[in-house]
Amino acid sequence: MSSPIQKDAFWGPPTSHANFCEEDYTITRYIAEFINTLTNLTYILYAIHGLRHLPHHLSPSLSRRIPYYGLIGVGLCSAGFHLSLKYHTQMMDDLSMLLTTTPLLHRVLTVNTSAQTSSRVALALGVALLGLAAVHVVTDELVLHAVGFVGSVTVIGVRTMQLIQQRTSRGSVARKELWALVRFGAVIFNVGYVVWLVDGWACSVLRRWRAAVGVPWAFGLELHGW
Repeated sequence: MSSPIQKDAFWGPPTSHANFCEEDYTITRYIAEFINTLTNLTYILYAIHGLRHLPHHLSPSLSRRIPYYGLIGVGLCSAGFHLSLKYHTQMMDDLSMLLTTTPLLHRVLTVNTSAQTSSRVALALGVALLGLAAVHVVTDELVLHAVGFVGSVTVIGVRTMQLIQQRTSRGSVARKELWALVRFGAVIFNVGYVVWLVDGWACSVLRRWRAAVGVPWAFGLELHGW
């Protein structure tokens, strides 16, 4: 049965294909998924932190700033989607993820290559991105989008490890620090992915537990948000 807040939802009934385990409009009529929306601030704050700590004396290039701008975009678009649960905001959320990973993919694939090779890789990635985006928007599917995103992140991770091996000296402080970051990032990504899967697979159990413990403790069981 819908709650009074759900019936009076500011954004109207959901039109998105994706709708995660968090129950809709339980906190306020203005936010469909409260925790999923709120936790997107993490992306924005981390990106701002990264931008502020770029080495200013080196005048960081746009290519160094793009990943952080992308994270801000992902945070805003994802918050917009979970706020409203509308088809168009879901597409903004989904496509922002691909638009953020594609420049990173190009960067790691074209290290030490010629300008001509870099342009060809950019063209190939651009065509692939447009094709994937078109299929995703037209069909409103979720699997191809997820495979494309995870595949991109995997290639970025593997190529990054190769570059660390190639461009740092064995036993150097730089290599140790970079590998520590890689291991931390890999753990965070994989744990997050598993938690995301559990949120879908065990949704009915999680909802029962949330109802049993009540707010605010139930917020800790909003696994997709965390």
